[in-house]
Amino acid sequence: MATYDYKTGLQEIGDGVFAYIREGIGWDICNSGLIVGDEECLVVDAMMVESMVKTFMEDVRRVTDKPVRYVVDTHHHADHAFGNQFYRPDANVVGHEGCRDSLIRRGADPDVLTNRWPQYEEDWRQLELTPPNVTYADTMTVHLGDRSVELIHPGPAHTFGDTLIYLPDDKILFTGDVAFQYLVPLAADGHVSNWIKVTRGLRNKMDIETLVTGHGPVAGKDAIGWTHRYFKSLKKHCRKYFRMGKGPDDAASSFTLGEIEGWEEPERNYINARRMFIEFRGGSFEERTS
Repeated sequence: MATYDYKTGLQEIGDGVFAYIREGIGWDICNSGLIVGDEECLVVDAMMVESMVKTFMEDVRRVTDKPVRYVVDTHHHADHAFGNQFYRPDANVVGHEGCRDSLIRRGADPDVLTNRWPQYEEDWRQLELTPPNVTYADTMTVHLGDRSVELIHPGPAHTFGDTLIYLPDDKILFTGDVAFQYLVPLAADGHVSNWIKVTRGLRNKMDIETLVTGHGPVAGKDAIGWTHRYFKSLKKHCRKYFRMGKGPDDAASSFTLGEIEGWEEPERNYINARRMFIEFRGGSFEERTS
């Protein structure tokens, strides 16, 4: 596994705004965030298991004693949302209605989770799936005193229930997995063509100075470009193979990562190509490709 040299841990990126950047890159870990208001706090992404939440909260308590009243899930995947239970009932869990729906429909099978992440077997036996108890459709604003936190659903991208967290006064954006760094993007639950449009819009239309992606270091707006260019290139490549009557695995096996060569999980190309072919065929996006 490659090693990447960047600052990790809890780091202040704005006045009372913190990114929590995890060490390493992989399926089981994600970045989180903390936004401190006048009297209460908002957490971006709950992470996955109790030990992760405990370590995060120890760092949080070093910078504020204000209670966490909101936890926003950027999407439903385990590494971002399965830690929700450890914030309830003191905090409301907030997410797009598609995030809540996906968590409920998919559920959490301890045997399946143990097979994927055996190191967390004891955690899976104690897991209480906790979907958002506050949902929204298009946009929502959380007011932390004088600070406004905008929740934005960009349309299908990484999943059909993504949430972007934007602080307009600070020009800070938490993307969840709508943007990736050092981990090949994953479209198993998403819509590639719309994801391309979303990332183009973020680059061209949003006033962003500081970016916190779901994986990797704190960055600037330009980091969105990696995800955008990867999918734009993959779509063009897959369309050529689709028109030739070949299959998605043929397309994936001949696709080169280009500027993101060396990023973790290159096998995701196969998942993403299959998702792309579903789109070309006009198929159902209820069909999982992972």
